[in-house]
Amino acid sequence: MKTQDFNEERLARRMAAHLSAGARDVDDRIGERLRLAREQALAAHRPRPGLLARLAMPALVRGLIPPVARPAAVAVLLLAVLFAGDYYVTWSRVASLQDVDMALLIDDLPIDAYLDKDFKAWLQDDSRS
Repeated sequence: MKTQDFNEERLARRMAAHLSAGARDVDDRIGERLRLAREQALAAHRPRPGLLARLAMPALVRGLIPPVARPAAVAVLLLAVLFAGDYYVTWSRVASLQDVDMALLIDDLPIDAYLDKDFKAWLQDDSRS
C-alpha cells in the first residue's frame, strides 16, 4: 500500500512540475484564468468537516477557538458533562436516602423495633397484605 501511495505522490509531483513548466509559456490573460481555475479546484477539493463536527462546533465557536485547541475544548466539554452527570446521580441518590431516613425518623416505632430480628419478617408479612 505504501508503494502505491509513493507512486501516486511521485506522479502527482511530476504532473504538477510539467503543468507549471507549460504555464510559463502562456500569455498573462490565460495564466490568470488558469490561476483562478486552480484556486477553484483547490477550494472544491478541500475536505469539509462532517455533519457531526458542524453541529458540535457552531460557526461562532469555530471563530473563537483556534483549530489546534478544538480537540482540547471538546475533551474539556466531555469531562464537564461527565462530572455534571456524576453530580446529578450522586445528588439524586442522597436525596432518596434522605427521604428514607426521614420516614424512619418520623415513624412512631422505637429503635428497638428496628433492631429486632423478627421485625424484618413482620415487615415482609405486612407488605404482602
